[in-house]
Amino acid sequence: MIRVLIVDDDKLARRGLVSLMNWETYGMTVAGDVQNGKMALQFVREHPVDLVFVDIDMPEMSGIEFMEECRKVKPDIQFVVLSFFEDFSYVQATLRLGGLDYISKTSMELDNGDAILQRIVEKYEQRIHRADPPREMGKELAEIWKECRTQHWFFCDSAFERLKGLLGKVAPQASNVRRLEMVIARYIGELEGMLELPESMVPLFSDTEELAGWLASYREKTYEKVAGRYLGNDAERILKAIFYMKEHLEENLSTSAVAEHIGCSRSYFCIIFKRLSGLSFGDYLQQIRIERAKELLRTTSASVTEIAFSSGYNDIYYFNRVFRKAVNCSPVEYRKERDGL
Repeated sequence: MIRVLIVDDDKLARRGLVSLMNWETYGMTVAGDVQNGKMALQFVREHPVDLVFVDIDMPEMSGIEFMEECRKVKPDIQFVVLSFFEDFSYVQATLRLGGLDYISKTSMELDNGDAILQRIVEKYEQRIHRADPPREMGKELAEIWKECRTQHWFFCDSAFERLKGLLGKVAPQASNVRRLEMVIARYIGELEGMLELPESMVPLFSDTEELAGWLASYREKTYEKVAGRYLGNDAERILKAIFYMKEHLEENLSTSAVAEHIGCSRSYFCIIFKRLSGLSFGDYLQQIRIERAKELLRTTSASVTEIAFSSGYNDIYYFNRVFRKAVNCSPVEYRKERDGL
């Protein structure tokens, strides 16, 4: 999904743009909306953003000034400029700063919103195809680029396992490993910006297996760093929510309880959890509960009922049904496979 930020000092204009456009139809999701350029700069430092719709004429920091500053901290972000004025000098400035499109708000009210988004997506995809080397690396490397770009691999265990699986499919030649290092370095840098961590040096790897091992270690060490502090940004809040969920799996966890634990409203928590992990709260919770059950089935002799309770399922029949759907076998069958029976 293309993550969009709306920047406009007119609150009604922002809300109208958010609610009236068919974002999801064109592979977009609105990551946020803010009222001026300074707030927008802070937002892009703390959140992953791919495309900014920015009003040209705002107090404190104009749209052009914002674009210039944003280019310094997030050079990969693309821009669509909005204005009531069809001024050629604005159009020139937009193009000079690499803007994708310049849209008159007046014409936007008359034009078909779908046509506008279609045009913007086409321009965005064309530019990304030209700008990103992974697009020229073959299917597996392009998939890895997509996985890294979402940052889901960092917040979600299953997404990380999926990334490792993709890494294992890449042809082992050195050129591929060097290209992967560039991709990893780029998105590690973005992640550390979100979490306000000092920048890490991504080492050189001999093969993709070594790279995957380093990523697993990096992920674990970063979790440890974040566990003992509180900054209150979205990325850290979601990590703390994940820590809490894993520590209290046997309890009756709810979105409201977890949101309250991290000092967040339930609705906002649901939005940022899905954006960063790639899964809804309920799907993520079920996934980590099933993983806990699988681990206990592999490593203990506890009964299936005991394991169900330890994994957060009070109804053994429901647990069996959910486990079978997720793993394609019953808990008893899973344990027998482990034992080689």
